[in-house]
Amino acid sequence: MRFDNKVALITGAGSGLGRAYAIMLAERGARVVLIDRPVSDNSNANLTQTSDSIIKLGCDCLSYTLDVSQLSEVNAMVADVVRRWQRIDILINNAGIYGECQFEHITPAMWQRQFDVDVNGSFYLTQAVWPLMKVQEYGRIMMTTGASALFGDLHQVGFSAAKMALVGMVNSLALEGEQYNIRVNSLCPQAVTAMTTKHLASAIQPLFSFETLTATTAFLVSPSAPNGQHILAGAGSVSHGMFAEFQPIYFSEGLCTPDKLVQYWPELYQAFPVSLHSSGEDKVLAWSRQSALEHHIKID
Repeated sequence: MRFDNKVALITGAGSGLGRAYAIMLAERGARVVLIDRPVSDNSNANLTQTSDSIIKLGCDCLSYTLDVSQLSEVNAMVADVVRRWQRIDILINNAGIYGECQFEHITPAMWQRQFDVDVNGSFYLTQAVWPLMKVQEYGRIMMTTGASALFGDLHQVGFSAAKMALVGMVNSLALEGEQYNIRVNSLCPQAVTAMTTKHLASAIQPLFSFETLTATTAFLVSPSAPNGQHILAGAGSVSHGMFAEFQPIYFSEGLCTPDKLVQYWPELYQAFPVSLHSSGEDKVLAWSRQSALEHHIKID
């Protein structure tokens, strides 16, 4: 799979998965834009190392040290990339914050910083490239979620809430971008990085290499990418996830009471078959059709 003549922008590119994504895309022909936060004196030695590695491959590379939560910095960077390379085809929102904290000890500042980087940063970058992708009639955007968000984990409330916000962004953005050939998806990755190494037992760390994740990322930002989908990848496994609704129980008017819900909860909890909805509107229509039968309302 090649990415010749494509411009790919990757956040968190100084190390870990961001670096791996950037090198993978460069090796496959893309011109890459590297972004990471300033560490000291408005510089980032890791980002410089990534840039040097890509240049040594003979590939085109731009690098920017900035905070993705700062809108003005994001907009200035995107404008500069467009001035130099005239287009942006791929955006990988990889920058994020990960840390454990018991719920009662999360400070407003910690909560705000989590959302500033993971949610606002992804929003600012995506909104900055969106008009260009519409004009190009081509764009591929990947958000980064996490297993703690999709399934829950102890002491991960801030991380989980921020990453689930990105799931909602994907679901709606995919619908909005579809007519412009902009495809938006998410990846839930698990690999050994500086962020995760202490959470994986040493015996299993060798299982969580970057190979599965770089291959999955290449797929999600390729011309063959799906749209509005959520992919999970790690330790050699790749799967597709989505929100599924178990079979509803319909209560006739006046019969849905709290006591009835207590009575039927074991049945509601996992009632098959499951339903998959293409949008919120599709779900509202399903509710309407069920109730319309009782009230003799015709829905076309």
